[in-house]
Amino acid sequence: MRRLTGWLALAAGLLVWTSTLAIVHGKAVNQPRFLDEFPWAVALENPVTGGVCSAVLISPTHVLTAAHCTSAKKRLLVGNTSRRRANSVAIADAIKHPGYSRDTHQFDVGLIRLVEPVDIPPIALISESEYLLLVEEHAPAAVLGWGKRPGSHFSDRLVLAPINLHRLGVRGTQLMYEDRGAPCGGDSGGPLVVEGLDRKRVLVGVASVTDGNLCSTGGGIAVYTDIAAVRRFIEENVPDLPQ
Repeated sequence: MRRLTGWLALAAGLLVWTSTLAIVHGKAVNQPRFLDEFPWAVALENPVTGGVCSAVLISPTHVLTAAHCTSAKKRLLVGNTSRRRANSVAIADAIKHPGYSRDTHQFDVGLIRLVEPVDIPPIALISESEYLLLVEEHAPAAVLGWGKRPGSHFSDRLVLAPINLHRLGVRGTQLMYEDRGAPCGGDSGGPLVVEGLDRKRVLVGVASVTDGNLCSTGGGIAVYTDIAAVRRFIEENVPDLPQ
C-alpha cells in the first residue's frame, strides 16, 4: 500500500492532540438524503453521561468506530438522520484494536457487534486499487458526524462537510489532512469517505483526533485512523464483511 509523505508539522510532533468532539463548515443531512446516501451512518450515545460518538455500519452485524468510543454499554442508533427519531439496536459486545494507544492514538479503531443483524446496507471499505487511485493530495472527500461545536449541544441530525485532502499525510495508522471541513467533539469514530470507482462512497478512515483549536478556529488538521492500516483487524473480526 502506498504511503504518503510531506506532513512536516506532524512529523516534527508539534501538535497537541485532543479527542475529536461537530463537523466544521458542515450542513445537516435531511432524512430523504440520509436514506438514499448515508443509511450506514450510525450514532453512539452514552446513557450515563449523554456523550455522543459517530460510527458506521460495515456489515449486517458490525459497526466500526474509534477505539476510544468503543463500548458495549452504549446505545446504538440507526435508521434516521435524527438521533431522537432513530431506532435503538441492541449491542452484543465490543472489541478495541489490541494495538490501540491512548498516548499516541495509533490503531484508534474498534468494532461493535449487534445482537441481531439489521436490514440496512453497509458501507464498503476502500479497496487497495481504489486507495491507490483516489486517496491522494487535494482529492475530494467528505466527513460526517453527530458532534458539536464548543459551547453547543450535540447535533440531533447527521452533519456532512465536503472536503479536499490538502497536505495529506500518513504517520503509522493515522491518515491526516488540513481543510476547512473537519470533525469536532462527538464526531469521533465518524467516517471519512471518498467516491469509489462504482460512484458509491467507500470508507477511508474513522475520526480519531484533531489539533487543539480546530473546532474554535473553523478548520485545521484532522486525523483519521487509516482503514488500509487496520483492514486485517476488521477482516479477522467481522465474519460477514461484504466482499
